[in-house]
Amino acid sequence: MTTRDIFQRELAGEVIALSDPEYPKIAALITEAQRIIAEINTGYRDPAEVRALFSRLTGTAVHESFWPLPPFYTDFGRNIRVGRNVFINHACEFMDRGGITLEDDVLIGPKVNLITISHPLDPSTRSEAAPASIAPTRSSPAEPRSTSDRSC
Repeated sequence: MTTRDIFQRELAGEVIALSDPEYPKIAALITEAQRIIAEINTGYRDPAEVRALFSRLTGTAVHESFWPLPPFYTDFGRNIRVGRNVFINHACEFMDRGGITLEDDVLIGPKVNLITISHPLDPSTRSEAAPASIAPTRSSPAEPRSTSDRSC
């Protein structure tokens, strides 16, 4: 039997508690993401610099046709994937712990929030995180791949 790490469990939609023994791994990536976001959003960066920082943020190379306009915000970064000819306008926030995939030719308007993480409604488990992925396409609006009655 193969044991999945916390990142695999979260992407699979498992509710993750702050008390999970592996949660410090998530916290470390959140801290690193905030450092990179500060670099992206501080001062002028030409498009190639922003793409290089975005690649660092996601841990995956992005195509040269990708064009994000700062400022950009995220809580995590490692679960964002972008295709070719993707444009992200300014002041967008992606909370991507559940996974966000922007396919080729997707255009994201200014101040769009893509939220893939929520919390259970039960006060006794409220500090847990409940993820669900998002994959907007060129021809459809951003809609969750799965819905959950656990979120608010």
